[in-house]
Formats: sequence, structure tokens, C-alpha cells
Amino acid sequence: MKPQLVLDAGGVLVANLSPLFWQQIAGEPAAYDQLVQTYQLELREDLWNGKAAEPAFWHWLRQQLPQLQEHQARRLLHMNIQPLPAMKLIPEWHEVFDIHLLSNHRSEWLLPLLSPVRHCFSSMTISSQFGSSKPAPAIFAHTASLLPPGSRVLYIDDQLHNLPPAESLGWSTLQADNGGRWVRQVLSFA
Repeated sequence: MKPQLVLDAGGVLVANLSPLFWQQIAGEPAAYDQLVQTYQLELREDLWNGKAAEPAFWHWLRQQLPQLQEHQARRLLHMNIQPLPAMKLIPEWHEVFDIHLLSNHRSEWLLPLLSPVRHCFSSMTISSQFGSSKPAPAIFAHTASLLPPGSRVLYIDDQLHNLPPAESLGWSTLQADNGGRWVRQVLSFA
């Protein structure tokens, strides 16, 4: 039985929705701080959990920044959420691992980026489709239910607070660093 490799997407396979996106959208520092704070209070959790549909994000942005053109905002989003170097390693890892995705993301934004390597994944759990986000135990339990019983599991996430729920399931964990040095450690688990 192959070992199981469970990967986060943001900060691991694709760039996170970074402060740069919000700075580009807001245009000025004062507007940036207010925009990010309001987003975190009003929309963030519901957007990632799928309780708010993806069009609600664009509607919310237009309410916050009436001068913003949606097509410009979408272009900026897609410019900021780009594949990271680890994406190119998925086919190589697929030869030795069963690969699974466990990510807090919007499927509408993530799946097009993963399409070149989609065939390498045994399962994909995306928070906006599942209705819960990490670090909630339910989303980890769901992914665990998709893995072969008794298998060795390596979970990789860029957010330290997402590692303990995986460890509680008996999974080995690895935090993805910004420099991408973590990719050299993956095959040592095989």
C-alpha cells in the first residue's frame, strides 16, 4: 500500500490570497486596513466554508469599493493566486504516494489551477464544498475517512495551527515554509 500524502493548497501548491491582493484592490493604505478588517469580520469564514456563494464575494467587494470594476478585481485575484513550484512535483510524488487535497479555499478559484494535475489526486476536500474549514476536526475526519485504513499519512500545510488536528489522527506533519525548502523532505517519507 502506498503512503498517503495530504496537501493543503494555499501556501503549498498555490499562492495564498495575500496582503498584496488586498493592497491592489484597496489602492491606498487606509482603505486597505479597513477593507481587510471588514472582510475578516463580515465574510471570510462564510466564504471559505461555502455558506456564502462565490458571487457574494464580488458583491461584497463592490459594496466596499463602489469604484471597483469586477473584471479588474477578478484579474487581480487570478494574478495573485498562482501555482507554486511544488505543483510541478505532483506527478513525481504521484508515483510513490496516493495524493489527497485538504484545503481552505474556493473551489471556483482552485480547481482551474489544479486541472493539469487533477488526475494525480485520489480525493479533494475543499472547504467551500465541504461546508467546514480547517482547523475544525470535521474536515480532517472527512479526509481521513477517504484514506485506506492503517495507511501512513504525511500532511503538509503552511499554517502551523492546522497541524495539531492532523497529528491527533496519527498523521505525520510537515509545515510548508515560504522558501519552498519543505519539498525536499517529502520523498523521505515514502
